[in-house]
Amino acid sequence: MAKIGQQWLNLPQDILLEVFRYLSFEEKANVRATCKYFHQLIDHPTLWLNKTVVLKRLQSCNSCFWTTLRKRRIRCLVIKEATSKQLQKMVNLIPNLTSVSMNVKMNIERLRTLRPLANLQNLQLSNSSLVLDQELLSEVVTFKQLTTLVLCSSLFGRSSSLCLLADLKTLHSLTLHIRQKNPPLLSFQYILFRLPKLRELSLSSVDTWENLSLCFTAPEIRTSKQPDGFEPPCISQLQLEKLTLLNSTNGPLSRKALNQLRNVRSLSVSLTRPCVLLNTNFVHSMLDNLPNITELELSWNGPLAEFVKVLPLELTKIDLINARLSNVDVQLLSDSSGKSLKHLSFVLCNGITETMLKQLPKQFPFLQTLDLSLVHGG
Repeated sequence: MAKIGQQWLNLPQDILLEVFRYLSFEEKANVRATCKYFHQLIDHPTLWLNKTVVLKRLQSCNSCFWTTLRKRRIRCLVIKEATSKQLQKMVNLIPNLTSVSMNVKMNIERLRTLRPLANLQNLQLSNSSLVLDQELLSEVVTFKQLTTLVLCSSLFGRSSSLCLLADLKTLHSLTLHIRQKNPPLLSFQYILFRLPKLRELSLSSVDTWENLSLCFTAPEIRTSKQPDGFEPPCISQLQLEKLTLLNSTNGPLSRKALNQLRNVRSLSVSLTRPCVLLNTNFVHSMLDNLPNITELELSWNGPLAEFVKVLPLELTKIDLINARLSNVDVQLLSDSSGKSLKHLSFVLCNGITETMLKQLPKQFPFLQTLDLSLVHGG
């Protein structure tokens, strides 16, 4: 046994690092505890590239822990509980963070502690008590270099406050999950048409929105300016490629809105209630008018037959959640996308039979992945 251990130590470092790369976090911890040499190798930055560390309580993090994170060059943190003083210490010890996600009770003082993070690109603020008022959003937009912004809250302050996000010109992905009955649609419209690099958008609770089309309709040119006298330029065409709409039961989108969404290739929709007439449902209008969609995630407690006839041709990926399936539905899906589909997922779906499963290889000959998590038989 000792000879085998010695042989491991004699292997080149590059080979050991390649082997360790496939270990789980727990396995790495066990290897790290065996000897000083492996202790050093496990902390090598290449083994922790793009890894995210979740910190439940910053108070329990000692100097040895922060030293280890620096050795591993950790750049992404998720913080569950922290005070302003603890956040300030974290920023001082790891100033090169590129991604910070905070699920804590947020106030302006805590957010300001992140200002020294000059390389911060991904900021996520999630808390049910979070109020998106002008003071908080004014602090958010000080991070001009952000490419990803996630805001999960219960409500807005003044509706005009949201317009401040239009200053984040490098923003590539925006998530706004707000549980509010009447969100400021004009403010949504304002920022969407002033973020030229925005490619991914996720909105929630849009079932309470009276006019979803307004968000995706180009605003009329106005001469009014923001309070500071500066009016960001308005783009003429949205460049969204990925769109997520959660908790949705709206009517069909307008022709102008659909035209603005013509570049969407990935669509994710969650329906909270049974659809109304098919030809008056906004999901139907999008599937029927956006031919460039190649990836679709559809979550709703109803028969797939409601949508299968209007699915875009040549889908490469489809995820169905909670849907009711039949042999006819799956065959129709095969007829439209059988030769192009590479990834198929039936999660929590009903109606799956043994006969249906046996037919899948013939119906989808180029399938690379298949997910049948928690499916139910007919």
